Amino acid sequence: MASMPAPQPVHRRALVAEYIAESLRTLPAGSSFAVRVVYTADQPVDSLTPRRRLSHFHAENTLSRRVLAFVSQGGCLVAGLEVHEFTTLRIEAQGAQPPRTSTTVDCCIEKLDTSGELAGRMPMARALVAGYLRSLHRYSTALNIPSVGVHLFARAQPEYLFAKSKDNPGKRILGDLELVKWWQSALQFALEYSAKSICTAVANCIVPGSTMRESSWFFGKDCTLGAGSMNNNANGSCTERAQSVDWKWGLPYPLGARAHDCVLQFPDDPITRLLSEPHSSAWSVSGLLDMLSVSEECGSGHRTAYFMASLPLCPGISAQAGDIADSSTASQGHLSFEDYDRILVALFDHEMDFSSTASAYLSSNRLKDYLDSNFDIPLISAETTGPAITREPIQAATPYNLPTVNDLSTVIRKKRKIVS
Repeated sequence: MASMPAPQPVHRRALVAEYIAESLRTLPAGSSFAVRVVYTADQPVDSLTPRRRLSHFHAENTLSRRVLAFVSQGGCLVAGLEVHEFTTLRIEAQGAQPPRTSTTVDCCIEKLDTSGELAGRMPMARALVAGYLRSLHRYSTALNIPSVGVHLFARAQPEYLFAKSKDNPGKRILGDLELVKWWQSALQFALEYSAKSICTAVANCIVPGSTMRESSWFFGKDCTLGAGSMNNNANGSCTERAQSVDWKWGLPYPLGARAHDCVLQFPDDPITRLLSEPHSSAWSVSGLLDMLSVSEECGSGHRTAYFMASLPLCPGISAQAGDIADSSTASQGHLSFEDYDRILVALFDHEMDFSSTASAYLSSNRLKDYLDSNFDIPLISAETTGPAITREPIQAATPYNLPTVNDLSTVIRKKRKIVS
């Protein structure tokens, strides 16, 4: 097949920040937030399946863009979200028939973090994720793309975006199991919010080293992930609105399929690192899961999880004017990858410190001054108007009842040192 054109750059406007602000406004009344979103222009990148077996009758091109969203309160940064988006155009020749084309959109949630400076307990991080997914869903709806892929590798870390915030007394750091349960709940809410509960999203989860029978330890005794609906309760749901998300255990790929042909590989991901090994070319999806469960990042006592969801095009939701920019203004206001990297350098500068309220305000102003002096990124305000929220805190499973995790550290012998 002759070389194919790359997908045309089609950008979203500043409505990314507006959708996030809209979601934040549903939080308990009485709080004020400001949203700022860094959004890059499209750039060609490698395929998400770089070693897929494609003949000359198939071709694909992928564009990527990066999103970095900040939420501040009273001038102090309280949360941040980093996402990488990928738009892939595939062309398949069918003999004498016209070539068949398809476009897919996938986002990989890279980092979500809080600084510990949020005034009052509220599900603000959850609302941030929900607002972003709403914006991505509306963008795909405007392009008539059948579904949006949402991907996430959940791994407990004391800090991701805000330096030294692990020492902030106001920050609640979740352990392995707590984080897995939090992300399942957060994605449940975000997927429902994005689709307005009109259509059903399909979501997959896998905890490497654990089986489907053990899923209740991660998601509650009354909620067991299965091949069909989220659980086997009489009403078929774990929550009042769970019918809008169909949860399944495992990766959304056939277990016997060659992993390189179907498993998406995102940057800085344990699956990507495993599949970069020379001996991985013949691995099936099942074999990949076996290797993942004993890998350095997912084995040896670690509790991590992969979440993958497909948010479909909902017939009851229509795109709004401005969800996408026309081709003549597609690149206006969008930064280059180099600009984006410079912002990350400023965020991770050695002088940034979120360990206390005083240092968090200084660091927030430092980043704000850098952004204001180098880029034109508007702030969107959000005044909360929602009802008060009461909920029980997330409880971890009883330690002595937890299912075992593959841990090879006790059977690996260190080589003796040879003393000359």
